[in-house]
Amino acid sequence: MKEQAAEAKAKGRPKISAVIPNWNRKNDLREALLAIKAQTYPVEEIIVVDNNSDDGTREMIEKEFPEVLFIQSPHNIVIQALNIGAKTAKGEFILHQDNDGVLEPDAVEKLVGILESDPTIAAAHCKNLYYDTGEVFDPLRWFTPEEHASDRLFDVPAFHGNGALIRRDVLEETGYIEPEILLYQFERNISAKAIDRGYRVVYYPSAVIRHKISREVRNPGHRIYITMTGGWWYLARFYPLGKALRKAFLHLVFALLYSIKHHTFRDFFRGILDTLLGLPQVLRGRRVLKPETIAKLEAKPYEASAVWYGSIDTARKWISEKFSKKT
Repeated sequence: MKEQAAEAKAKGRPKISAVIPNWNRKNDLREALLAIKAQTYPVEEIIVVDNNSDDGTREMIEKEFPEVLFIQSPHNIVIQALNIGAKTAKGEFILHQDNDGVLEPDAVEKLVGILESDPTIAAAHCKNLYYDTGEVFDPLRWFTPEEHASDRLFDVPAFHGNGALIRRDVLEETGYIEPEILLYQFERNISAKAIDRGYRVVYYPSAVIRHKISREVRNPGHRIYITMTGGWWYLARFYPLGKALRKAFLHLVFALLYSIKHHTFRDFFRGILDTLLGLPQVLRGRRVLKPETIAKLEAKPYEASAVWYGSIDTARKWISEKFSKKT
């Protein structure tokens, strides 16, 4: 790895800093770090921002990865850990991934090539595959199987946070992640601000990362809560009033259908309440996007896809399974 780093530096290629937020995923984090160290393009700086884990993560890092910069938060700040890591990083490009993501060996090299090819590309993200099955993770159905299998480059309204390479200067220019964001929607916030400033956000399916399923984050109640609050705050911060209200209604439909399926009504109503309580702070930072930016963001539907694929389609499969068991 030292030889690769020296070669990249000699060629004047950008330095990469990896930032991984972590909370009580010691074994998964180990695999993620090993995959980063095995990259064909050297990742010279690795930063783990730990959300006060109590599973021995710090001891594992100190023993097995002494070169990793370990930053421990006194409490769980979730995705705000990315802000800390990115502001600490020295690399021109920031590699962000989840602690349960495992990069293919050439993923970083491919993403670096994409960002080097066009200075207007703010972020490029990998194709995410389910760790166990190898199936493509695309819950919003933005792309066809043929597109996922291609070597093409696709402009997208938002990158996927697991396996994304982001220009550090763009993060600085756009102000990083807003303080109200807990987890979901942070990619949309960064992407919207970057696209509004004339940058591109792209998906490059040739670069691949495998993704495990997080038990903590995928808890249905917690998931719908952070999806609701983050989604509504995103719309309140960036969208014109009329369009924001229409899309907020679709978001409400999705959350309601999801809660019916998963019995998460307590979190559903808590999400509504906390969204309203946090709205004054969000509106103080309101910055309505340009019409041309909105058009680019609407090129791939988010709320409508969430309603159809995230709720109705899932409900149809659930009903079908119930009836098939009875017969």
